[in-house]
Amino acid sequence: MRKEIIYLSIKEFKDIIREKVYIFAFLLQLFIVIGIVLIGSSYAYIQTYVDDPGSQGTYLLYSEVEGLPGYLTQESIKSISLRNKEFNGTLPRNIDGIIWAEKDNSVKVLLKNQSDLDNLFESIKRAYVKAKLNGSIDEEILNPISITIYPENYSYSITDLFFVEIMQILFIPLILLLPIFLSMNILSDSIVGEKERKTFEILLASPLKRVEIIFGKILPTFIISITQIIIWIMVLSVRGISIFNIPLLIIFLSIIMLLLFSMSIVFSNISSSITESNLFLTLFMMVVTLIMFVPIPSENHLLKEILNYSPIIPIIKISSNPSIDFIDIGKYIVIYLGLALVSLSTAIKGLSNDENIRL
Repeated sequence: MRKEIIYLSIKEFKDIIREKVYIFAFLLQLFIVIGIVLIGSSYAYIQTYVDDPGSQGTYLLYSEVEGLPGYLTQESIKSISLRNKEFNGTLPRNIDGIIWAEKDNSVKVLLKNQSDLDNLFESIKRAYVKAKLNGSIDEEILNPISITIYPENYSYSITDLFFVEIMQILFIPLILLLPIFLSMNILSDSIVGEKERKTFEILLASPLKRVEIIFGKILPTFIISITQIIIWIMVLSVRGISIFNIPLLIIFLSIIMLLLFSMSIVFSNISSSITESNLFLTLFMMVVTLIMFVPIPSENHLLKEILNYSPIIPIIKISSNPSIDFIDIGKYIVIYLGLALVSLSTAIKGLSNDENIRL
């Protein structure tokens, strides 16, 4: 990289740091992120009490006693067969625990909520004895049979699981894209500000090529955005939200940055003032936010396919899965890299247009 580009980037970085409004924008993001985390926690807490109230719940079941699932159903206990006795994964949101029923009259129950044991104890006992005796039983037959139930608490509360699900599906993409959205205004103000200060033509007369000027303007904003994204990932990690595949996630977000920053330069090229540029960006971001975050019902198959390639989808797939399908993620990377290069080319051509750079 030429030293002139580095000098330009350092100068732009210093200009950004000196602007109090950009420091305020960072603090605003901090409050937004904290607010999102609190909203997710509150929703999860409320949902814990309104989702399927009064139900005995649904449990993973490992049974060495034939017919036990059917008798559990009679006791209003839903079960999903667990083929392997060992289970080391995180319980899904709709699963309330695990039941291990062995032939030696012992039942082990692992629960998310320990208070559920009182309601489950007699129900599991009746279902287990019925399964061993192949049918209905009299009370005098039930009592002599001793069944030992070993209750255990699960390491996650149901509220935590709701919270993790909500954050991964909805809020994590919003939090990670927030620095990019706000940085678009910083980049746009940098270019349009040169026009308003009557220094843009001096910059264009320098030995730097047009593409080098663009990279010199983008680089400090890019570094600031990446730094903020890493900070927000750390904030979420402290709250217990695991974000996976961070290097790949940052690569994809960098491509999205290049695309949106190039569009910001395009709008700056055709704007004669910061006010006009901010208006274009506001309208553009309204459309982008609508496409990304608002579910749009459509009977049009082509429109549905287009919406399926929203950048939100790969962000969720990358950040919420320990293992990913590189072919599936690769198609998103290729598509958005192509769009970013087209947008960058348009920005470079716009910067070369005399009508756009005339002071």
